[in-house]
Amino acid sequence: MNRKYEIGFIINPESSEEDVKKIIDSIVDIIKKSNGIVENVDEWGRRKMQFPIQKHNEGFYVFINAEFEGHVFFEIERRLKLTEKVMRFIVLRLDDKLKKANRLTRKWKRIEKLSRKLGENSDEPEMIPDEDLDEDDKEVIDEE
Repeated sequence: MNRKYEIGFIINPESSEEDVKKIIDSIVDIIKKSNGIVENVDEWGRRKMQFPIQKHNEGFYVFINAEFEGHVFFEIERRLKLTEKVMRFIVLRLDDKLKKANRLTRKWKRIEKLSRKLGENSDEPEMIPDEDLDEDDKEVIDEE
């Protein structure tokens, strides 16, 4: 099952443009060989960092948005760890953020449905007696 990821990494500022391109291409190749989809490669270029990393005050920032299977994550992580010119990296699974947003949306829809079921049309929240709630409703309210 393909999931959406964002891969961000900072490359040593002493690296040449060719080295940066090779690193980006190696990550993109890993994704494509595993039947993944590269949605976007965003090269921010050389940026000043908030604090020094490996005695460097700036780095070359790259972000890749892609969709691939979970096992590919480990290969990408391994490649970034072994590449000496990569100073820092992070791989974020974007599905988690989407799941959380969808869960919150479902929760609010359920609460809205519950208030309509009880005949409340007011915009202001009112207290609902516990005896009017079923177990699912109580779970939704407790999550708040």
